[in-house]
Amino acid sequence: MADSFNLLTEPWIPVIYADGSVAEVGIEDVFADAHDIQALACDLPTVNVAIFRTLLAILRRSVDEDMAEDSDYWAELWEDDTLPMDAITDYLDSVSDRFNLLDPEKPFLQTPGLRNAKGVWNGLGQIIADSPKEDALFVQSDPNTELSYAKAAQWLIHTQNFDYSGIKSGAVGDSRVKGGKGYPIGIGWLGWLGCTVIKGKNLKETLLLNYVSPQFFECEPDSDLPVWEEAPLTSAARKNAHVNGQIGLCTWPQRRILLHNNGSAIDKVLVCNGDPIDYLSQYDNETMTPWRYSDPQSKKAKRHIYMPKTLNPGEVLWRGLSSLLPQGQTGGYVTIEQRNSKDKLPSAMPPHTIMQLAERIGNPLPKDFRITVDVTSMIYGAQSAVYSTVAHDSLTFPGLLAIIDEGEELRDIAERAVEHAITAAKELGKFAADVRRCEVNSKESPDAAANKARAAAYALIDQRFREWLSKLSISQADAQQQLQEWTDWLRDTMLTEGRRIAHEASPAAWTGRKISNPNGSETIYSIGQVEVWFRGRIYKALPQAQSPTSEGE
Repeated sequence: MADSFNLLTEPWIPVIYADGSVAEVGIEDVFADAHDIQALACDLPTVNVAIFRTLLAILRRSVDEDMAEDSDYWAELWEDDTLPMDAITDYLDSVSDRFNLLDPEKPFLQTPGLRNAKGVWNGLGQIIADSPKEDALFVQSDPNTELSYAKAAQWLIHTQNFDYSGIKSGAVGDSRVKGGKGYPIGIGWLGWLGCTVIKGKNLKETLLLNYVSPQFFECEPDSDLPVWEEAPLTSAARKNAHVNGQIGLCTWPQRRILLHNNGSAIDKVLVCNGDPIDYLSQYDNETMTPWRYSDPQSKKAKRHIYMPKTLNPGEVLWRGLSSLLPQGQTGGYVTIEQRNSKDKLPSAMPPHTIMQLAERIGNPLPKDFRITVDVTSMIYGAQSAVYSTVAHDSLTFPGLLAIIDEGEELRDIAERAVEHAITAAKELGKFAADVRRCEVNSKESPDAAANKARAAAYALIDQRFREWLSKLSISQADAQQQLQEWTDWLRDTMLTEGRRIAHEASPAAWTGRKISNPNGSETIYSIGQVEVWFRGRIYKALPQAQSPTSEGE
């Protein structure tokens, strides 16, 4: 009967190596091979994020002390071929007894002796996020099949970070339990976030690019501890449990969990409530998400509250580019009235990791350094009591955009390019709606036609804009030229799409019809007329470059 599965040495983390090969490795080998590992390769992006943050917590505990004493230490690590394995190995040796998944007294991220009043266990569907209902067309993971220790470790970490809300099994010894039930304390911390990971060429670079120096946090490094350096968890909520920094958030025990080992695999699990987290007060601790100013929460708390910003399903990341960058001098602010004064605050704030990275561009990172971000959010269903879907997207842009002052003009160009794309799609949608208004008894409503045309526009724009942004020059003159080329492409593409929509209209649409306006007047809608309106709006929103002669005139 297996009674030991130490996550430091046993293979359990799926990774992709630089040569394309896939393997499972333990934590020690992840760090030793980080320079040769391309990325983590778990079943879901959310599992990758949860495990990555566990690795980041280990790296921070290994190097934070040296980083706090030497401001040039990060640059040295960046230039080195490998991670500082002596420091990492020393740290892992000091906590190795806390990484045994099956330890009876202090199992990794679990609560020894956890039980409910009836002594029953939950099925594995409690922790497997991609196990749908029985009538689902596709089943990725069968909750009725036992889990290998490797898979169980992955889902254990995922559950502590992303678990859904709702009623949990009531743990014996938890004073909050009523009638044998643990009532909702909210979703896992990462469920609130647009989890933002800055990607490097390999895992070593990715870890360093997401490392924020200890100086950022107000607390002393030794007060920000991972849960495995705390006393083993009990079924009761920890007294005065308080987040002191990123490490605490990376390993926060939102649930009390115990895996049931049948001797060769995990076949059951018990999931109960753990430590609740104040999701309104983590701006100074969480480094890996964009933020939005919440006026309702600020008024309620009588202090400024920034809430994590998630990535919504179907939302493309580039349309929210401004949330990944510092706000410019114009726009992007909210005015807060307080007593006799007014505060002007940014309506959104980028991840602290991006702001930290901006300070490193130019030294030691090159001026033309490109930032690639992966953003992942878990989307929940009714009352956040079930998993719904995972939203995930990636984007590459010049690092100069993240520098507050020096990057402002380039940032303005990039954001204008986004605005032009959104406007182009909206105008095509308006035109499609107007074409439907030209027809009597059209089978498609104007709103439906507009939505269909906008979706078609974004399908054309999406990949083209990603490529444009990734190649945006850090030279202002060149970037301005690129913006004009982008504007010209948008205008020509939307006009071409407009001709296609007009061509597909019925013959009656060319004759047109009169439509009454709210003020009692009438407007004639015909293909010729609405096309004139469309072209006028497109040329106004997406103007051609002015020649020196036309400027003089």
